[in-house]
Amino acid sequence: MAQPAPFFLLLLSAILLLAGCTNGPRADPRVIVLHSAAAAVPAAENRMGRIEVAEYLQRRHLIWRMSETQLVERRDQFWGERIEAGIRRVLEAELAVLSPSLPAGARYDVRIDRFEPGPDGRVALWAGWQLAAGEDNVLRSGQFQGMEAVAVLPGSAGGNAGASPEAGDAASVAAAMSRLLGQLAREMAAR
Repeated sequence: MAQPAPFFLLLLSAILLLAGCTNGPRADPRVIVLHSAAAAVPAAENRMGRIEVAEYLQRRHLIWRMSETQLVERRDQFWGERIEAGIRRVLEAELAVLSPSLPAGARYDVRIDRFEPGPDGRVALWAGWQLAAGEDNVLRSGQFQGMEAVAVLPGSAGGNAGASPEAGDAASVAAAMSRLLGQLAREMAAR
């Protein structure tokens, strides 16, 4: 029987070595949820009407903005619930504390146009809202634009411009997003 050529054995060893490198240990996926800083108060009334979220944000994975025209869907960072459900839950809890009562039949409608971490190491929230008592009776409305810094992991890109999505961990991003929703709720209750 013929012996395999040394070149063939070397090539086969290199292929097997490279295959082993690509199947090494992987980080566990991160499942995140938004949270409210408000004390858990049983909702005496439903304050929230419609929650509309930009279509690009309606994903199972967290979206990161890399530039004004480029987004990245992080396959290792999952939402633990639909983003609309998380936004509703947090705003409801915050408004229950900030605005204990509303006019009869009044509900807040919220439209989220932008809500993701960006390359500058900050999360952006752009939202429009209105408080209405029925279809044609708008009591108050407003626009909100806020930014919140994301804590960065040691050894990461530090949140500098052009930083990669690894610049902040998923829990820090969720915390920054939650703080922004709290700011939005304060603005909604103050007007």
